[in-house]
Amino acid sequence: MEFRFSKMFAFLTLTTLVAMASHAAAVRQPLPQLSYWNSVLPNTPMPKAFSELVHPGDLVSKNFLRPAGAENQLDKATDALGPCAGLVLMEKDLHPGKTVKYGFPRDTTSKSSRFVSRPTAESIPFSSNKMEEILKRFSLRPESAEANTIKETIDYCEMPAMKGEERYCATSLESLVDFATSELGSNIRTMSTEVERGVNNDVEQTYTITDGVKVLAEDKVVTCHKMSYPFAVFLCHAIEKTRAYMVPMEGADGTKANAVIICHRDTSKFAPNNWGLSQLHLKPGEGPLCHLLSDGHLTWLREKNLDDQYIVSVA
Repeated sequence: MEFRFSKMFAFLTLTTLVAMASHAAAVRQPLPQLSYWNSVLPNTPMPKAFSELVHPGDLVSKNFLRPAGAENQLDKATDALGPCAGLVLMEKDLHPGKTVKYGFPRDTTSKSSRFVSRPTAESIPFSSNKMEEILKRFSLRPESAEANTIKETIDYCEMPAMKGEERYCATSLESLVDFATSELGSNIRTMSTEVERGVNNDVEQTYTITDGVKVLAEDKVVTCHKMSYPFAVFLCHAIEKTRAYMVPMEGADGTKANAVIICHRDTSKFAPNNWGLSQLHLKPGEGPLCHLLSDGHLTWLREKNLDDQYIVSVA
């Protein structure tokens, strides 16, 4: 009896160890999105804006609405700027000593919407013609605020590109990588705005541009904007004659930031009611239009551009 019990105990112990080893191996197994990134972009570090959205499992969020009073992503969206954050300025103003009023809020709400795997994303309709099916998939009422936000996002993604623009709404990290590499090749990097995090980042204050304004790219860049959706969706687009800058700033309270600013140098194809142009009292074609990339938005650059970046000289 004792011998039989010992054999049973040994068997159960071995079974438990095998199960634990299998679980440990599964835990060590890279997520499909990470494996795909590393296979296509082995020399490109994944930015935090993406890595914090990659998690095991295909979970969707019901907390993807922006807080009450927060700027709606589409209120200031245009055919060229995308869902930008609202700070627009002239290219000639990107020099040390220039002051701007701005705040750098961290978009914590949109980060609850994470990437799902490509097979899952492709199994869920993403079309204004499939709204009923989409809402059923997410268990949402047609009259709900969430349903309206989903419709707005899809409608914006379906807007036709203007002349000289390539645009695409990526519903998975893999499809986002595919679009960026199709536009720029595989030798690329990402850049995003960086700011010292403090208790007053959300508060608008005076920021002064400091020494060290750099041109990051003078030809083609791909800019990606995080949209409001139950899982991570990015609107990515490339516009001809676009220049990217890294602009150091310091707030009145001492907060330091390195802001990525995108300048569209040819606005002749922009819509007459373009929000950014109206803020600068410009008409299409009258001058370059620049906008700051806020939290959760980033730009892709060819690697050679980073090697060739230079300091802007001020006369």
